[in-house]
Amino acid sequence: MTCQTSSIYHKKKEDSSSSSSSGQQFIFKKPIYNHHYHQTHYHHHLERHDSFFQDMKQFFFKSKSNHSKSTTSHSSFGNEFNKDLESRYGTWGTFVGKGSGGSVRIIRRAIDNKVFAVKQFRKRRPQESEREYVKKVTAEFCIGSTLHHDNIIETLDIIQEDDRFYEIMEYAPCDLFSVVMKTKLTPSEIGCCWRQLLNGLAYLQDMGIGHRDLKLDNLVMDEHHIIKIIDFGTAVVVRSPFENKERLCSGVCGSDPYIAPEQYSQQEYNAFAADIWSCGIIFVCMVLRRFAWRIPRPRQDDNYRMYLKDQNTLLAYIPRYARSLMAHVLDPNPNQRYSLSHLLADPWVSSLDACTTLKPNDHHHHHPLPLHH
Repeated sequence: MTCQTSSIYHKKKEDSSSSSSSGQQFIFKKPIYNHHYHQTHYHHHLERHDSFFQDMKQFFFKSKSNHSKSTTSHSSFGNEFNKDLESRYGTWGTFVGKGSGGSVRIIRRAIDNKVFAVKQFRKRRPQESEREYVKKVTAEFCIGSTLHHDNIIETLDIIQEDDRFYEIMEYAPCDLFSVVMKTKLTPSEIGCCWRQLLNGLAYLQDMGIGHRDLKLDNLVMDEHHIIKIIDFGTAVVVRSPFENKERLCSGVCGSDPYIAPEQYSQQEYNAFAADIWSCGIIFVCMVLRRFAWRIPRPRQDDNYRMYLKDQNTLLAYIPRYARSLMAHVLDPNPNQRYSLSHLLADPWVSSLDACTTLKPNDHHHHHPLPLHH
């Protein structure tokens, strides 16, 4: 996978002791959000097992015991699957995103002017049976509609019209990729966003779910600067409510710059550890506004090959207070990589101020959102 670039630049290291032994420096590429980016930045291989829906039964049981509130999605999935989308939700608006799984548009409900995000799932591929296609679509809805956390997007409904499926979600006006690329975030803003991501990930792991496609594009921000994780198209249930240990999963999922290296080198891997790696890459991207590498494969990427020889070739570019932690988060060996509990116990992470839905944090300032519609 190769990203379109508008500029390539070299940054001086903060201290000469961190230079690589060969004297080489990283070459960072700035991603451009255009047609080429969409054509190359998605690399999804879905893995679904026959036991998936058995897991989901247990998953729903756990969710109902943990969450007392009911949502439209619980009834609509079973009883209101076929409805007229526009009569129920209103007038179509602009497109706000596109990926391998489909496209996202906004829709505005006339009775209260409320705005929703609607994911129109991709069409069924020629080689897919109808059963396989419906299973993939509904599996994503099953996971999303069962999650209720401030840092997870609310999935409200699923509607089928003819041969197309539409997933209705709460709307947040900006994706974090746009925020990062259009705004030079302050350290406190980066810390706020990253801590919210970790809070959302902690909830997912508690529910036994590996996301497997965490990236800036799959984090959105609402008008109160609350970060929400989106897109559960490659999510997998790796631990049911009655299990104590995660099952390993397989398949390369996500976008190359964010993917954990073990997905390429191991037949099976721990989805939780892979998500931790992706969180580390997201932090680096927020700081540098560049990708650390195109792909974490030493034979295909010079930057990653240098990183394997000396982690300081990358860590020297990020703030000193985060270097030690990131060395553990971005450990190429998943068995030595920090778990989420280790990460959250870190003094710096514990000290991060993060906005909440109850009250935006008063201790740091956020730039205005770079709204695009």
